[in-house]
Amino acid sequence: MERVDQQQQVSSGEVQSLAALEEALLAAPLAELVAKARSTPGEAGEVAVQALNQTLRTLLPTEANGESLLRMLDDGALADLRTADGTSSRILGVEALLRLGYPWAVRIHPDELEWYRQTLRAERRRRLLIVLASFAVAAGSAIYLLRFFGV
Repeated sequence: MERVDQQQQVSSGEVQSLAALEEALLAAPLAELVAKARSTPGEAGEVAVQALNQTLRTLLPTEANGESLLRMLDDGALADLRTADGTSSRILGVEALLRLGYPWAVRIHPDELEWYRQTLRAERRRRLLIVLASFAVAAGSAIYLLRFFGV
């Protein structure tokens, strides 16, 4: 009977250590991608930032990923990483933590959340201005053409 209990303890210990190892392996690529994106110049750096951003979009909700991402945001490791199309790794990092939910979302620094909100507002404002400017150009062109053709 005692032997069975010892086997169960060993089995549960192995499962716990395997789970910890799996979490460490899942978190390691995130840290490696950030290091590679920060250290690699040129087109290879752009590819590394794109890979990082894709990883942030599909980040698994593990404790290691949450801790790693919080540390990176606090250290500013994602602050200046941006793809050629303007996608910010910092925004994706905050969004990933928000997707991870409790307790990660409540551990985001308030200044980081305020920056995130301001950035989203500025992006919405920029898009609205582009739409309004396009509408103004289209309306101006229509008025010009109507006057030109005397209609």
